Order: sequence, then C-alpha cells, then structure tokens
Amino acid sequence: MGKIFINDNQLKEWVEAAEGIQERFGIEKALGYLIGEKFYNLVSLLHDARKTVREIDEKRKQPDYTPVRVTKYKDKEFITNFDDIYERDKERIPEAEKLLTEFVALIRGAFEPHEIRKYFQSHPRLGVHGHISTEEEHAFLVSHGAVEHSIDTELEDAMIFGDMKKYFGMV
Repeated sequence: MGKIFINDNQLKEWVEAAEGIQERFGIEKALGYLIGEKFYNLVSLLHDARKTVREIDEKRKQPDYTPVRVTKYKDKEFITNFDDIYERDKERIPEAEKLLTEFVALIRGAFEPHEIRKYFQSHPRLGVHGHISTEEEHAFLVSHGAVEHSIDTELEDAMIFGDMKKYFGMV
C-alpha cells in the first residue's frame, strides 16, 4: 500500500463494517456509511489532490515563485513547502485512483447491484453526517456552523457525487 492508508486492509475493513451495519440497521445505513462517507471521502481526497497540484503548477509559472512560505502566528513560525505538498499530492493521485477501483470491486462483491443503484438514485446526503443525522439534526449543525453548507460546498459535492457514480458505472 502507499501513503494514503497505514492499514493495508482498510478498504476491506470498511466493507466488513458496512456488512455489520446492514445486519443491525439496514442497507440504507450500510451504504450511507460505506459509499456516502468512506467512498465519498476517498473521492474527495482525490479531488483535493488534483486541485492542489493544479494550483501549485500555476504558482510555479510565476517568476517570483518561492516554494517555501513562512507564516508567523502568535510568536510561532509555520513553514509550508509547496514543493513537498506538490510531490505528496502528485503521488496520491494515482494511488487514490487505484484504491477507488479496488474499493468499487469490494463493494460490488458485498452488495447487490440493485442496492447500490438504489442508493445512488436516492440522492443521499454525503459525508460523515449524511447517514447518521436526521434532516433536523443536519439543519441544526449547518445553522450553528458545525457543518459548512454553501453554494461552493454544494457544487463540490455534486462534482464528487458525479465521479462516485462514474466509478460505479452509473453515468
């Protein structure tokens, strides 16, 4: 395995956990956990890595590009090395793509195609709160700033959801 997961069996363990969730709470909760949270997070990581690489590529084109930035905050210095971040995220992209392909195979091995299709057709709320919060609880979290909800987050989630569907051949 690479640098994304420390645990080489992470994907398999998530699938096994989802099977346990299905036994106790039903298919909707199981796929909410597995696809709506775990798979979503991995696709989101891929999106973020691609975005970071694009942004740093643009910065590198500037004549005054300096890869190291020092930020001072409360008498402390924080050093950011954009070249290190660039290399890390460039390595994450193919690794995440490979993991996503493996993850789809594991999910398809554990759940029926019609169950997966029905999950996607339900237009689920994504992320950690998607499958555990009621509509009222989610609205409360958003209204109190615990969950970011804006046009930008909606657009990003729509793009991620589209890619999630592509990995499952649903587009």
